Amino acid sequence: MINPPGTSQIGARLTIALRDSQGNTKELLGVLQTERTIRKRDGSVEIFDPDSITHWRVVTEVNAKAGFGAPLSMRIRELEAAAQATWPADLTEKCGKWLLRASKDNTLHRSSVLPAGARPFGEPGMEIEEAIHKIDEFYRNNELPPAITVPLPAYTKLDEHLETSGWIVAAEVNFMVIDTSDLPPLVQNEPFTFTTSLEPTTEWLAIHDQQSAGELLRYPAHYLSIFIDDQIVASGRIAFTDNWGVITHVFVTHEYRRRGIGGLIMHALADTTREQGCSRLTLQVDSNNSPALSLCESLGFRLHHRDRCRVLPAS
Repeated sequence: MINPPGTSQIGARLTIALRDSQGNTKELLGVLQTERTIRKRDGSVEIFDPDSITHWRVVTEVNAKAGFGAPLSMRIRELEAAAQATWPADLTEKCGKWLLRASKDNTLHRSSVLPAGARPFGEPGMEIEEAIHKIDEFYRNNELPPAITVPLPAYTKLDEHLETSGWIVAAEVNFMVIDTSDLPPLVQNEPFTFTTSLEPTTEWLAIHDQQSAGELLRYPAHYLSIFIDDQIVASGRIAFTDNWGVITHVFVTHEYRRRGIGGLIMHALADTTREQGCSRLTLQVDSNNSPALSLCESLGFRLHHRDRCRVLPAS
């Protein structure tokens, strides 16, 4: 039997692994308040049963590098929550600890279920088949194909279950991270001009074929534009939450690709991140986008985890 943390650990930052009588596992990370309660990063206090602890340890904050520290499953949920918060879907609905997301643009990031609870299935709050039926109904009511984003390796069993149930892989995305200290400051040179604003400009929207800034303005962000002779040639967006800078909407016009402008965007976004007192960056890259992956790897971005997006084919 595991000796649970006691009074000498109160006030310390701990990671605690739990298993209930049904075999479900759960991990907690936070500051121990009493021998039965822990305060999590979001400020909430959770009660736990000391007898259900399988192991625990004190977390020493000696390495705050991006992608290290807490157990992997916790870090995955933290990054997924950051991405969701900084580019929210048009419509969301809770199913236990599953987040059902639907958006007009039907991008898989914003129009798929995101599991956010304990393994193996992310705690949908009901039997897995009942939960699948619920999401099938949710997406068909919103005239969208049913889709689930499965963060791996946190939810491997969920992924296996979906595969055997006929859900096919539509895309895979690499979640990548870096410390801002690993990206040197931007060295500006001719003929590039850089501008940053708190709202997307007309030129910024035009390069992304967007008519309106509506959905983007749901969460505060910084919008970078790069010009050559008053012509916008590249853009990017960065938003901040919980000491993460989340990069999206990086784009270089076709005629200016393979000229190092993508790297300029990343360095400029890192400068904005440092100005905000933020130390870590993350972004998502389609696993089939070789040029983008090569750029990120050359800059020092590291793979943290993968998202596998599955869809349910129409009957």
